[in-house]
Amino acid sequence: MTDLPPAPRRVEIPAFPRNLRIAVTTSFDDGTVEDRQVVEAFNRWGLKGTFNLNSGLLTRHGRPAGHGAHHLDACEVAALYAGHEVAVHMVTHPWPTRLDNTQIAAEVLDDRRALEDLVGYPVRGMAYPFGDYNQRVIEVLRQCGIVYSRTVEASPRCFPPAEPLAWPATGHQFDEKPEPMAVRFSRWYDSGGTGVFFVWGHSFEFDRRNDWQALETIYRPLSGKSDVWYATNLELFDYEAARRSMVIAANRRSAYNPSALAVTLNVDGTLIDAAPGVVTPLSV
Repeated sequence: MTDLPPAPRRVEIPAFPRNLRIAVTTSFDDGTVEDRQVVEAFNRWGLKGTFNLNSGLLTRHGRPAGHGAHHLDACEVAALYAGHEVAVHMVTHPWPTRLDNTQIAAEVLDDRRALEDLVGYPVRGMAYPFGDYNQRVIEVLRQCGIVYSRTVEASPRCFPPAEPLAWPATGHQFDEKPEPMAVRFSRWYDSGGTGVFFVWGHSFEFDRRNDWQALETIYRPLSGKSDVWYATNLELFDYEAARRSMVIAANRRSAYNPSALAVTLNVDGTLIDAAPGVVTPLSV
């Protein structure tokens, strides 16, 4: 009989890559020109954003939107949001529950197609215009290939959601109950909290409030943490799907990763990245 090396006592699949304890993600709606300042700041601070765009409201002059414009020009989208995520916000920003199923599907699929033409990758996430949805809308989105859709609801434990197409955030960027978002994050982080911290808003809110300092006040304290995963909305869902698909052998000597993403395993306290599409030996 062949002598086998000892099997690990325990093989865990951490929630986030490299066993990071927190994930920070953000979401901004409407694709307005103020997104430029948010993206520039996020790129400096190492934050990631998901930007939900109404493709029918983008201008199409073939040059960046100029002074006085509200929405970006389509020609800006790919370069501006590189390294971030572009997601659906429906073509014309309607109230989804006021539409029949055919119109809902058209608003979603036409937005997907138009945005995919601009960014060159499958667009699979969404945020509800006006936060408006019901179960009927959810079922149409599911048939349209949408992986998740953010609501305007709030939950301290927002991920993974019971229903990905009714996904609450931690809160809106200007929420101050029970305390401002940056204070909430710092208190949670310092106390050893784990999970996802998810802030959403509109970039034009800083302009309307005449308070661009708030961008730094709210978001910079979230940045620069070595034990935080800075992710887009879709990266959270893709990684969650990958970790759930992991197959750990009953004898704990190997693991098979059928996904397209590397998944971190904690093998008796040692972190191992299980490569996509292969069997990884786990014996020590």
